[in-house]
Amino acid sequence: GKQSTINAIYSILKEANIKCNVYSSPHVQRINERFIFNNKELENEELANIFEKVENINNGKPITFFEITTAAALIAFHRNPSDINIIETGLGGRLDATNIIDKKKLCIITKIGFDHTEYLGKTIESIAKEKAGILRESLPVIIAKQNNQKAYNMLVACAKDIKANLIKLKSIPSSIPLGLRGKHQYENASTAFTAAKTIIPNISKSNVIKGLQRTQWHGRIEYLEKGQITKFRNNITILDGSHNEDGAVVLENFLNNNSISKCDLIIGMLNNRNPIEFVNTFKEHINRVFVISIPGAESAYSSEELTQELKNIQLTIFGCESLENALQRADKNLPLLITGSLYLTGHVLKYNETVINLSLIHI
Repeated sequence: GKQSTINAIYSILKEANIKCNVYSSPHVQRINERFIFNNKELENEELANIFEKVENINNGKPITFFEITTAAALIAFHRNPSDINIIETGLGGRLDATNIIDKKKLCIITKIGFDHTEYLGKTIESIAKEKAGILRESLPVIIAKQNNQKAYNMLVACAKDIKANLIKLKSIPSSIPLGLRGKHQYENASTAFTAAKTIIPNISKSNVIKGLQRTQWHGRIEYLEKGQITKFRNNITILDGSHNEDGAVVLENFLNNNSISKCDLIIGMLNNRNPIEFVNTFKEHINRVFVISIPGAESAYSSEELTQELKNIQLTIFGCESLENALQRADKNLPLLITGSLYLTGHVLKYNETVINLSLIHI
């Protein structure tokens, strides 16, 4: 929920005419998406200039991709002053590259699940403790609603231990329409509202409502209602970047709440994910499965590997050579769910837009 919460905060503050810079990850289509300055993505020329500066200063020393982008973001913040800088942590907290900043206005911890356990630990308590490493003494912290009570207890204990100022969550009624689909987004919206109210106590109700209604983000239960893909479809196409069990639960709830009893599934995943655990969560809604590899993602399962992983799931599974092949074979009259990875989301969006652009040029 980090990116959904960030986008909701950003959207609310934008409605209140607060100038914001945002650094988030990962990107879906373009690396520029990670750097939002003055309400738009950082231009290629400036971004290339900043990356070159980081490369020169680093002088060949060991450095990770995320450390490079974080350093670039901080340089960009300096060059593009704003009222508020919103920074998303990477996979953890305590040892995260973003955690070098001590003078924070506010810390937010969204819902914690089992992810990146090879780095953060195998228990929910160890993961929560790593996440709590972003907290600072006396600074306000918002802890979003947690599914796991042990995670919540650990976060609260860490906050009390360093005397952080725990902020009570404000609620968003379900009668207020949101720009992002899914009931779980009301939890993210509540966290975003609490954050905006903490930063700007007198922010207006209309700014909050409009901001939440206008919050958008690719690959979050997104309906593809135009583009190349629609030529294969007579029913809804749902694109979602979920890749773990928590995301699968969100999808299961969404399918239930929207009376989608059966849909075809197109899936591609990275090879450090558990596809059986993921698909099993919403298996009862699946008619047939079309498996693809994700072009350009070196750590993705091949179509053959992922088909093999899913062979015991007791669903009809087809290995497909491409996204287009899967779209051709899926039932156009059934709802279609495309999910399994944000990398797949980026590939789908690129396919949907690129082919349109090429056809327009051809015309």
